[in-house]
Amino acid sequence: SKKSRAVGVVVPLIHTNFADEVIKGLYEATISSGYELLITYLDENEDHQYQVFQTLLSRQVGAVFMLSLDIPSWMVNTLLEEKISVISLTALLNDQVSAVTSDESEMMNTIIDYLVTMGHKNIALIGDTKLTTIISNTRRTNFIKLMHAHGLTDDNMFLYGTDHTYETGYNSVTTDYDINHLPFTAAVATADLVGQGLANAMLDHGKKVPDDLSIVTIDGLQQTEIARPKLTTIQQNFPEIGRVAMQLFLNSDSSNKDPQVIYIPTELIQRDSVLNLNSRI
Repeated sequence: SKKSRAVGVVVPLIHTNFADEVIKGLYEATISSGYELLITYLDENEDHQYQVFQTLLSRQVGAVFMLSLDIPSWMVNTLLEEKISVISLTALLNDQVSAVTSDESEMMNTIIDYLVTMGHKNIALIGDTKLTTIISNTRRTNFIKLMHAHGLTDDNMFLYGTDHTYETGYNSVTTDYDINHLPFTAAVATADLVGQGLANAMLDHGKKVPDDLSIVTIDGLQQTEIARPKLTTIQQNFPEIGRVAMQLFLNSDSSNKDPQVIYIPTELIQRDSVLNLNSRI
């Protein structure tokens, strides 16, 4: 059937901190290309998933963008069978689906290399560290691998949390670890909100960032700049991910083209939340 001048983006119902930025870039590219952007939300309910799927099909969308989702395989396969382009945003889904994302391995390598260079050896990964989603599994695996690559052992690594929330960051140093005797000198927060929770927990308990704990966040949204202290972060270019994804669809054709992976550059923004331990020597 003939495709309409519409594309769909499927967003997790549990709203991610950066989703709006990706959608903003995608929307700009969609409108400027003469397309309409249909935004739908997905949860774990199979009936709801089927309803979303039927909505996309009924609108005869030309492409479906999956925003940070572990989408059901049946949905991906059926969309592809219908000759609908499927492009993943901010995550690598599988070898059938094109993706526009940041390079997770490169981001974690930049962070660990920076912290080790600043004299830190005992480092925590705090936030979403579970093994059940693509992004959390990738970050946890890369964290462990890169710590080992710098000659550090499992005794130097600390893992805490199952989500990207403010509460996870706050509770990590107030309930699971003794804030007066933290076993790590630096923490990598898997999202800006987690880092904000960490920083506020330290402040609320009379501690200082970075004197008592250094923090680096992943994402680099505006809140890292307005936090006190300003948080060092690895900044992802979320609007560009959306724009490039739409361009990838526009440049594709109806033939069975091999899926592409496009990595959007990231940048380490050094601010005020990391202490140079070498200066203490």
